[in-house]
Amino acid sequence: DPTKYFAMHTAIDGESMTVKWQVMVNGNMDLCATDYEGKYSFATCYNSEGAVTLEGMMAADQDWLYVFNLGAIQAAVDGGKVIKVGDFDKVIDARGGDNEFVQRIPVPKSPHGINISPDGKYGIVSGKLSPTCSVVDISKLDDVFAGKIKPRDAVIAEPEVGLGPLHTAFDGKGNAYTSIFIDSVMTKWNIDKAIEQFGGADVDPILEKIDV
Repeated sequence: DPTKYFAMHTAIDGESMTVKWQVMVNGNMDLCATDYEGKYSFATCYNSEGAVTLEGMMAADQDWLYVFNLGAIQAAVDGGKVIKVGDFDKVIDARGGDNEFVQRIPVPKSPHGINISPDGKYGIVSGKLSPTCSVVDISKLDDVFAGKIKPRDAVIAEPEVGLGPLHTAFDGKGNAYTSIFIDSVMTKWNIDKAIEQFGGADVDPILEKIDV
């Protein structure tokens, strides 16, 4: 019964290499990352539809970037606000929508990678079935969890980098380098220019593409 399916976001203690907690969410999750302050972890959700066929999984134009509030999760675990799944008894059920533990940022389409910029300001989310990368302003996430802004308001740029973006690396000079698997290129683009373009400026953030 697909309505009973769920995914787990799992935290591992790096010293003991044991599971600290798990969070249940809807849909399927792909790659994960964390911020540099220990406040948030992220996972791309590529099957927000909850489908069990390829066609169904690709139906929605937007899926989600899951943002997990590590402090709220740990506080709930410490306070015993958990359920047991199988033999593990430190599971938080965060299914069903946005809440204090997890927020869903809408991003196009079947997102694959998320990478954090070296300055810790941005999470770059690649839409595997979209030609775009979504730039998430991590400083806005406190307001998202507080309900002061909508989750989508944390997206501050969405440049078109090519068909099938996957992973992004950085040069520390404000430029991003995204691997593109359908177009078979690597795209170099400027983050500040992408933000300006998203705000309405007539600029092109794409600097160069090379075939790979």
